[in-house]
Amino acid sequence: MIYKYLLEIRYRIFFSLIAWSFMMINCYYFKETLLYIFVGFSSTSNDNNLTYFLTTDVAEIFMSYIWLSYYVTNQITAIFVCCQLFCFLSTGLYAFEYAYSRSVLITTITCWVVCIFVLNTCIFPATWGFFLKFQEYLLFQNLTFYFEIKLKEYLVFYKSVYYLCNLVYQILILFFILLDLFNANLFIVKKLRKIFYFIFFICSTLLTPPEVVYQILISIFIILIYELITVFMVFKVEVSLK
Repeated sequence: MIYKYLLEIRYRIFFSLIAWSFMMINCYYFKETLLYIFVGFSSTSNDNNLTYFLTTDVAEIFMSYIWLSYYVTNQITAIFVCCQLFCFLSTGLYAFEYAYSRSVLITTITCWVVCIFVLNTCIFPATWGFFLKFQEYLLFQNLTFYFEIKLKEYLVFYKSVYYLCNLVYQILILFFILLDLFNANLFIVKKLRKIFYFIFFICSTLLTPPEVVYQILISIFIILIYELITVFMVFKVEVSLK
């Protein structure tokens, strides 16, 4: 029996490696499209964005393509591995454990998709536009600075903002798990609400540019998701009790 489990683990790891390899090849094959999409995330911030990137190394563009393909492949593979792990463990779970693990997995993937959407449509363009405005202010001053960003620095900047957004959605998943473990006890929810609000404001401060409007908007968005999850969990517990 143990040999069968070890054999299945080996097969799943082998399939995951094959999936990673195929995704890496596909991402590199469409590397120009991926780069165009990632550059387009900053073009929605304002109309005076840079239309070119500075390169000082002959291999920088190639390494940027490799890095971008590797980055996208790892993000997709992480979700694939989670699904593989769930499928492997699901056969040994009770019915309520299977339902709970399935809800956690669905919530994780949903929050990840929402995180990516909010990042690419709101947070990253706003952050990029905020820092780019400082270059426009120099036009009204007697300074000779000229801003030219390197392609690698742009991708690293995007990755940093992405990981900060990941921190927020992981906190939401942690809250979902804690709320389910406490069976959506209203007393505990009310007691911890101020603490979660404080954490949300800190996360929004780290995510957004140092402008009050962006921080308030992101905080309201996170709090709205928090309240929706709370209402859903309370309703779920009341239905189960009936």
